[in-house]
Amino acid sequence: MEEIIENKKLTRHDIDEQLSLMLVGNFKEARRISDVLQRMGPDNIIDPEGNYGNPEMWLRHSFNRGWFLLQEGDYQNGCQLLEAGRHLDVYGNKPLPTTAPIFNPEKDDIKGKSLIISLEGGLGDEIIHARWVKSFKNLGADKVYLAAAPELVSILERIEGCDGVILRNGANSVAHDFWVPGFSAGWLAGHTFKDFPGKPYLTAKQEMVDKWKEIIKTDKVKVGVRWAGNPKFEHQQFRRFPAKFLTELCLYDNVQVYSLQRDQNLIELPNEIIDLQHQLETWEDTLAAIENLDIVITSCTSIAHASAALGKETWVITPILPYHTWTFGAPYSKKSPYYDSVTLYRQEKAHVWNSTFQKLYKDFENKFNLPRIKHTDHDKKTKSLNLGCGFNKLDGFLNIDSSDLCEPDMKLDLNVLPWPFEDDEIGHIVAKDVLEHLGNDKTPLVDIIKEMYRVSCNGAVWEVQVPHHRCDHAFDDPTHRNIITPSTFKLFDQKHQVDMFESRMSDSYLAFEKEIDIELCEVKYFYIDEIEKMLDKKEITKEQVHHALMTQNNIAHSTVMLLAMHKPTRYTTEEFKKIAKKAIEKNKVLKK
Repeated sequence: MEEIIENKKLTRHDIDEQLSLMLVGNFKEARRISDVLQRMGPDNIIDPEGNYGNPEMWLRHSFNRGWFLLQEGDYQNGCQLLEAGRHLDVYGNKPLPTTAPIFNPEKDDIKGKSLIISLEGGLGDEIIHARWVKSFKNLGADKVYLAAAPELVSILERIEGCDGVILRNGANSVAHDFWVPGFSAGWLAGHTFKDFPGKPYLTAKQEMVDKWKEIIKTDKVKVGVRWAGNPKFEHQQFRRFPAKFLTELCLYDNVQVYSLQRDQNLIELPNEIIDLQHQLETWEDTLAAIENLDIVITSCTSIAHASAALGKETWVITPILPYHTWTFGAPYSKKSPYYDSVTLYRQEKAHVWNSTFQKLYKDFENKFNLPRIKHTDHDKKTKSLNLGCGFNKLDGFLNIDSSDLCEPDMKLDLNVLPWPFEDDEIGHIVAKDVLEHLGNDKTPLVDIIKEMYRVSCNGAVWEVQVPHHRCDHAFDDPTHRNIITPSTFKLFDQKHQVDMFESRMSDSYLAFEKEIDIELCEVKYFYIDEIEKMLDKKEITKEQVHHALMTQNNIAHSTVMLLAMHKPTRYTTEEFKKIAKKAIEKNKVLKK
């Protein structure tokens, strides 16, 4: 980026460039862009259409700037800027359905009053922000309740100072004077990093701990590992690393490794590792299992926060651009004010994890007095494909198209199989407005999807954009051969199809016949201009738009899906046959 002068108007591309710089650890240059944007103010930022004063641009800038303030130790102002994330749908939860106001420390007195903390984000986020119960009690609140996901209710109820846990749609079940969103609770309670509550605040049930003492039973060093969480967040936060970096811990003679991985990014484990996934039925099981371990080593997942909140020694592997809990002191600090029991192992270079893990191995050997072992470098250089790129080239991708007009990196007819790539060679595929064009009498679309799956590695992500099936645009182009919806890809999700089969809502064998296992992680829609304008002017709510999307035509023009690959598939053919036979027999009994 060229030198910026005071009166230059920055475009959206500059904000994207800022994020690109942060993703490779160039925080100094990214902060410089942030400072220029801040001086310019919200009215001088140009949106992609060349318009000034687009509120979304200022929200994006504010959210990014909040990260820098947290990095520097300014918790209060950093968190207030992160509030922009709520308006950008970063947190993914609706406001608490209540007529009570949000607590404002500048004008409201909390003493003797009741308050609900409505937890937001993923399960890990809910665990992070449940800690603020005691903070509001210390300010004089009479009653403090948590509104949480149902699976966390029982473990959050035991937090000191918590007067009860409700579901987020049950605000009317408890009397309350105020409420606060989870991501806002810490700064609204008046905290700074100097007085941060990093002590343990979760507890495990003793009877469950005793139960798990019989499962995790060894004289060796007991290590729990988890290498990935929700594929949606893994992709968005660039935190994925090869699982073998962690599973290699089983090479030490005096160490017993237990896998805490569940549902996502499962792999074939070495025989020496004990897989706990099928026994971790509830969060009560998870907390009790962790209590019986000597240490937990994990990526930034909900397990990291549960373990740290229990006070268990927890080593967290973080990407160059870390999550907000690990931002303070990046890229050098190994500690976090959020948890006294956490040690951070930070990625040092984009797409490279080996140096981070070599440091972890050395510390692990020193901590448990283990002999030195030479560990393998498992960094795998996968390729990224931009299929049907047209003139929309992507940096770092192999841009592929069938036409010479757009001068692609590789000219390729995607209908001709096989593609010139090895098995498991690709880690990221972007297919924007291309799949609806593919397939012919010789090569049906299902075979092309299978080919995409073949070349993708385990954990690979696909970003697929197609015309929305209720939009005229889907039918206008005579070269469109397919109508593709999110349900199309659910037919290739083996776990989803097993669930549907067991409930007798589907008898599709497609995922198993084609030996494909694709998980649909996220769906977004691009609305037509008229709907976007109505949303901006608050003439219509997002809930109304969603209802219209399901029942009316020409509401959205495109559907965007994020998909994650499971390799090997989560079920073998024989396992599926047994499940199918059992489901059929169960259905016969119910009919009688």
